[in-house]
Amino acid sequence: MKKKLIVSILSIFMAYGSTAYGAVEETHWVMKELKDYKQYIVPYRDNASTQGTITQKEWDSFQRNVLDSGKLDKPILLDDWATALKMAVDLPEKNRDAWISMYVHGLGQGTEITRENAVGGMVKLLSGSYIKGSWSAEEVKPAKALLDHQDISDKQRGLVESAYIQGILDDSVKEKFRPNDKLTNAEAISMMFRVMGELAYDKPDLPADHWLSEELESAYQSSKLPKPMLKVLRRAFQDPMNVERNIPVALWHEMLVSGLPVPAYIKEKAFMYTLAYDKDGGILRDRAVVGVTKLGKNPRSATAEEKMKAEHAFADYGAAFDSDKIAVAYGDGLLEGRNGQSFGVHGYLTYAEAAALAIRASLREALNDTPLLIDEKNALQIAKETDPDSEAEWTVTFKKGLVLHYNTNRLIYDGWVVEAVYPAGNKMVVYIDARTGKIMVLGENEAPIGETEESS
Repeated sequence: MKKKLIVSILSIFMAYGSTAYGAVEETHWVMKELKDYKQYIVPYRDNASTQGTITQKEWDSFQRNVLDSGKLDKPILLDDWATALKMAVDLPEKNRDAWISMYVHGLGQGTEITRENAVGGMVKLLSGSYIKGSWSAEEVKPAKALLDHQDISDKQRGLVESAYIQGILDDSVKEKFRPNDKLTNAEAISMMFRVMGELAYDKPDLPADHWLSEELESAYQSSKLPKPMLKVLRRAFQDPMNVERNIPVALWHEMLVSGLPVPAYIKEKAFMYTLAYDKDGGILRDRAVVGVTKLGKNPRSATAEEKMKAEHAFADYGAAFDSDKIAVAYGDGLLEGRNGQSFGVHGYLTYAEAAALAIRASLREALNDTPLLIDEKNALQIAKETDPDSEAEWTVTFKKGLVLHYNTNRLIYDGWVVEAVYPAGNKMVVYIDARTGKIMVLGENEAPIGETEESS
């Protein structure tokens, strides 16, 4: 009888516990952010991080303590707060441990940390990656309106204000900040969700009217750039004036490998095509192009036609370290040039040039993963529908790496070029995207259009 009673009590307790857990999961204020936050940290699952910033032990603790919806309102452990920051903030490897020690463990109290110290340390760490500059009195006004603004210590007040202005304080902050409360798991999740969503992956600011701006905007709108690459781009242009400076070779390496799906067997040798070309801390343009073409999924040599076109486009083509790779990059639409323009093979690669090359290469790889759906027969049918009663002679040619500048978009596509030659001698040309069947360009006097599209 006594045994049955104990079993009954346990059953009731387990049922109650299950119901309470479900209620928390469904109603807690952080659940919506937690759902999206989990998507941000997927690369760290099973120690699969490409950045290698956390260990399996740290991930296991983080999953067990922070991501457990039954522990959302418990204070976050210092070690788990450090793990959250290492996943969200792009810290230099040589300084990572020292900075985490200073701005996390050095500000903690026992195994926990107050909200003001957590935010202050977080902003200090972010200052090396995403937050830069000072704020005007007008911008700081909303932060000063917090009812407990004066309760924030002098040491952390400016940093908390900065976090408020950036919009990365947790969603529990309404009228009060509660500086001396212990930071909870839910509050940590909410802040990291904002850091990873609002700061780390935002499009960086460039100087007004810079030539890279429109292309950068188009690339971000495509939503096809890998997440790690977005973080590197954001960090690279934390100072907008970097655009015309020479990019450090280490940052070029990081930008390139974060944007390309580099096969595992090549990744270990990636330094050969980037870091090994170090010249006084930078990298020359022609060497950079070697890395772009070598680290893709399908490295190849240039065709005779590509070499001829590259030689026509660039006056210094023959002086390049590896002219074959210049031709490959030009044939794939990664380089722009026409009619004897200088490529500047002996010049250093700038931040802006590096971003353009890496972005184009990344989008090119994404394009290669999309199958061709339109064959020659379908392309001819699509083209003929533009002039169904024509007596023209039709020819169809497949072209890789066509480039189209349309408004603010720069599109690279593989397409069919369908040409109609009429009895009177005039011509019509139709450029068709081989993956979608969309007509990209339709016009007469094919030669100028063709030259523009393939050399742009």
